[in-house]
Amino acid sequence: MKQQPGALGRNALPASVPVLAAPPAPSGPVPIPAQVPVPAPCSPGTAFRTFPGTPAHVSTARRYVTQFLADPGYRHVIDDAVLLVSELASNAILHTRSGDPLGGFTVELGFSADTVRIAVHDQGSREVPRVLHGNGEGGRGLGLVEVLAADWGITGGPAGRTVWFELTLRP
Repeated sequence: MKQQPGALGRNALPASVPVLAAPPAPSGPVPIPAQVPVPAPCSPGTAFRTFPGTPAHVSTARRYVTQFLADPGYRHVIDDAVLLVSELASNAILHTRSGDPLGGFTVELGFSADTVRIAVHDQGSREVPRVLHGNGEGGRGLGLVEVLAADWGITGGPAGRTVWFELTLRP
């Protein structure tokens, strides 16, 4: 996946993100309407799951990420990962077609030797995501990503976007 010119983020997304074997997928399927597309391409060697675009499924996405990061080696990144996935999944259902009655979003996790990379794929909108700064009550999700992530970015456009972030793994 390549970052689009002018896309948000500190650095361009690498053409390929090296990954290690991911932990086993959590059990318990979530029914997905047939109309929800799985984003293409999810990178080889990553784990992903598509969720219906409802507020109740934001917590399901958090649990999915928590289960993958349950290993003690991820303990120091789990809180940030869960917070950021919650923000991005909420953004997907509030600001894109992912929140439409037959909409959905996909959470993708990739693991390398020194990072965990998490992406939320949505179904797009005409709205262009942006980081808001200040003391308002809403619109600060991307600001959290900017502060907590080692790297992050946005790719795609009105037909579908991906917001991704990386957290650094420390021994």
